[in-house]
Amino acid sequence: MSSQEAGGIKQVANKVMDTAGGVIGQIGAAMTVTDDGFVESAALGDQYEIRSARIALERSRAEPVRAAALQMIADHTASTHHLRAALEMNETGDIAPPPAELDQRRLSMLQHLEEASQDAFDKIYLDQQVMAHEETVTLMHGYIRTGTNPQLRSVALSGGPVFERHLEHMKTLRAAL
Repeated sequence: MSSQEAGGIKQVANKVMDTAGGVIGQIGAAMTVTDDGFVESAALGDQYEIRSARIALERSRAEPVRAAALQMIADHTASTHHLRAALEMNETGDIAPPPAELDQRRLSMLQHLEEASQDAFDKIYLDQQVMAHEETVTLMHGYIRTGTNPQLRSVALSGGPVFERHLEHMKTLRAAL
C-alpha cells in the first residue's frame, strides 16, 4: 500500500469518526436541559470553533474559507464573553464554570484538521463546521425552550440567530466547493 493510499484510508476513517462524533454531539445537544450542561456545551463549542478557525487560517488557500474562519473567531470570541458575563451575573453561583480544556471528541476533530491533506482540507473543515453548527443551533434552541436561568437564556436567544447564519453560510461554502 502506498503512502498516498494509506493517507486516503486515514482521511476516510477520520471522516467516519467526525460524522459519528457529530451525531453524538447533536443528540447530546438535544438532551441538554441543565444550566451546567448548557454552559459546558456552549463553552466547548466556542473553544472548538476558535481553534478550528485558527487552523483554517493557517491551512486554507481559499479566501472565502479564510474569511469565514475570521468571522468564526470574532463571533465565537464574542459568544464566550457573553457566556462569561452571564455567569458573572448569576447571583446564586450554583452553575459550574465552563471547562478550561476541550473534550476528546473535539480534540480529535482538530487533529483530523491538522492531518488533512492540503487538497481535502477545506472540505473537511466545512463538513466539521456544518456538524458543529447544527449541534450549536440545537443546543441554543433547546435551552431557549427549556432553560431556567434568565442570563443563560439571553445568551441562547442572542447566539441562536448568529449560529443559524453561520450554519447556512458554511452549507453554502461547502456546496460551492
